Amino acid sequence: MKVLRRHQMEITKIPSSFNIKLRFKRYFQKDRFSLKVVLFLTLILSLVRLSAASTIQFSLAHNAASNIFQSYQPYADQLTSAGVFFGGDSQGLALYGSLDLNYLYKYSGLSSFSGKLGADILAPTSSRSAFYFALEGEAVLFRSLYDYFNHSTIRLLANFKSYLTPSTIFRLDSESRLNNYKYAIFDYFSESLTMSINNFFKTRTTIMVEASYGYKLYFQPGVSTANSSEETFVDGLTKSELSALAFSSIKGGNVLTPPPFQGGPGTGTGNPFDNYNRGGWYSIRGVPYQPVYYTGSRSLQVFSVSGLLAQGLGENLGLSLSASRQWYLKGENPFSSSDEYFMVENPTYDRFAWEGYSFRAKLSAVITARLSGEIQYDYFSRQFPGIISLDLEGNSLGITRKDIRHQFSARLQLDLARVSFFLNYSYLKNSSNDPWFSWDGNVFSVGLAWNLNVSPSK
Repeated sequence: MKVLRRHQMEITKIPSSFNIKLRFKRYFQKDRFSLKVVLFLTLILSLVRLSAASTIQFSLAHNAASNIFQSYQPYADQLTSAGVFFGGDSQGLALYGSLDLNYLYKYSGLSSFSGKLGADILAPTSSRSAFYFALEGEAVLFRSLYDYFNHSTIRLLANFKSYLTPSTIFRLDSESRLNNYKYAIFDYFSESLTMSINNFFKTRTTIMVEASYGYKLYFQPGVSTANSSEETFVDGLTKSELSALAFSSIKGGNVLTPPPFQGGPGTGTGNPFDNYNRGGWYSIRGVPYQPVYYTGSRSLQVFSVSGLLAQGLGENLGLSLSASRQWYLKGENPFSSSDEYFMVENPTYDRFAWEGYSFRAKLSAVITARLSGEIQYDYFSRQFPGIISLDLEGNSLGITRKDIRHQFSARLQLDLARVSFFLNYSYLKNSSNDPWFSWDGNVFSVGLAWNLNVSPSK
């Protein structure tokens, strides 16, 4: 079993057409690319750069959430996040970076530490247009219980911005990302392209329209087999034996066998607390993330459009309305579940996990010269292609999971010479045709941002 656990992803067979991508990815395999080494080097370089930075900002926030796992059984926890950001002069090539800590008090296995280091450059082409480029490296380490979420990231950002008229801005944005996880089924390459136009009117009206395309390639999201024969793969195990054992995990020398994979009777037993203790190999509903019915790589493509209308209401009030719609162009979720935790990154939940639409209304107010506030309402309707809804006993309902969410938020912010304080409250209600993901919860947040720049902040 230990051999199986260690080599479960090495048996994946990739089609010959994928050889180039595979060779590219092998450079980042676990035996050549240590997350701890990367994070250590990032920390050292960040501290060196910190001493010479011209912009330094420290942030600290404390959050209390009544439903940390965002599931039908609420489990409360508190989370403290602290970070420091530093950057250099924006003229010419500049280095920047950040160090961040997220700590959970009850479910500390989801706590993480991350470091980012990047270099960017602004290249004007005229008095109205400019290119911007940035290359970033980042490493994220979780505690041992969730070390399957440990990952490194290489990110390339490119931007072109031009004033078509004094009041009209055209933008093109590109983001290329390569993520390498300890649990190799999460490894991916993604590319996002976004085009937007903003127009500002003398009536204090702003109109923005945006279109975005996204591509994501999972290198090996599931156990793959070459054919249906009883071929031997690892230490004499046959394909059928491997499939049966693929859902076993080893904790402290004990073999824990979870229920069958998605759609089978009995799937998703336990409660969020018990499933949390199984670590990052499992969904919070008790299903192993890794399916057994995919072969090779899986790609997804999405396309979205959005728009925003903002209107100033006198000197101190502003109202904005925005909406967006996203479609799948190709592919579907390759995992058995898609989980969203409060302020904790989960590799199964991002822009590529869903299709649907959203609406936002926000009212902003300048209360005094330094005190501002806002009230915001969000509506989300999201469907998760490839993920089947289950009942609370784990039996398939035969329908694709769909969630509808209402979210209300209120925020106050006090801006002093160098320090900003904020207080935030949010209420969320999520309805789903998968009863596990029907929940509601409250979030209280308080924090500060301290700008240590030589020039005072706003």
